[in-house]
Order: sequence, then structure tokens, then C-alpha cells
Amino acid sequence: MPDNKIIHKVIENSNLPLAAPSANISSKPSGTCIEDIKDDFDGKVDLMVDGGKCNIGIESTVVKVIDGVPTILRPGFITEDDIKNTIRSCKT
Repeated sequence: MPDNKIIHKVIENSNLPLAAPSANISSKPSGTCIEDIKDDFDGKVDLMVDGGKCNIGIESTVVKVIDGVPTILRPGFITEDDIKNTIRSCKT
């Protein structure tokens, strides 16, 4: 979940599931401010919203969970240990 008030409102008001990639061209580092990505996306997207500098410049962790078993599809800021600890604390 992004740590940004603007995108929180977008998610809240969309009333739909929402998934979005990091704002970077494949194989390039993720930008942490609009200046980092503006040239790469200029003319390629309809709209860019400047929500200010990101607190974390590491990609999101993508996890697939089937039958309660998590599988990391893309490692990121949240680690495998973080996920295991969270699952352990949720079990009753």
C-alpha cells in the first residue's frame, strides 16, 4: 500500500481493485520524485500526478497467496521474514 495521501484518495474513491507498477522503465531504478521519471514518461502517459518525494525508493513486494501459502513473485521492501512474521502473528 503506498504511503501517499493522494493515491489513498484515488484508491478509496475508485471502488475497484487497483494495481499499479512502479514508475520506472523496465530495468531502470524506480524514481523517488517526478523529476526522476518525467523525461521517461513524457508523451507516453496521459497524466502524471506529483505527490511529492517518495519515502522509499524500493520496489513493492508482490505476493501470491493460494490456500494460505504465500509465494513471493517479486521481492521488494517487505521481506520474506516480514511476511512469515506477519502470518505467524495472524494465526489463532
